[in-house]
Order: sequence, then structure tokens, then C-alpha cells
Amino acid sequence: MFDKLNSMGDWLQTLQRLMENDDFRAFISHPKVRELLKDPEFMESLKSKDRDRLLKHPKFAVLRTDPEVAALLAKLNPQSFLQ
Repeated sequence: MFDKLNSMGDWLQTLQRLMENDDFRAFISHPKVRELLKDPEFMESLKSKDRDRLLKHPKFAVLRTDPEVAALLAKLNPQSFLQ
């Protein structure tokens, strides 16, 4: 039971760090990213925590080739969120 609370607390702390990060907010606010987040199939890929499944999602693959989105994505440093 406490493990679940711990993981929820960790998740909330990570979410807080993400929302404080200007680069992440710029990425998540992009209209094309917002549209992708409405896709139930993509959200299932995201929830699965399977990196390969996520990267292979067709709509995400197309999105990563968009110059604007790719530039925003390149600015993200995952290590800064996990500290």
C-alpha cells in the first residue's frame, strides 16, 4: 500500500518539475502536440511506458519530423525531470 503512495508521490513530484520547466511547457503547449494528446491510441502508448511502442506510434513519428516540434523536443532534457 505504501509503495503505491510512494510511487504516486514520485509521479506528482516529477509532474511538478515538468510543469516548472519552460521547455516542457512550450512543447506540451504546441497545438500539434495538444492534438496528439487527444488521440486515445497514442495515450495508451504513453501509459504503457513502452518507449519503443511510443516512438513507433505513427502520429508521433510524423510529429517528430515537424521542424517546430522537433526543435522543442530537442530542448527537453529528461534527466532534469528525474532528479
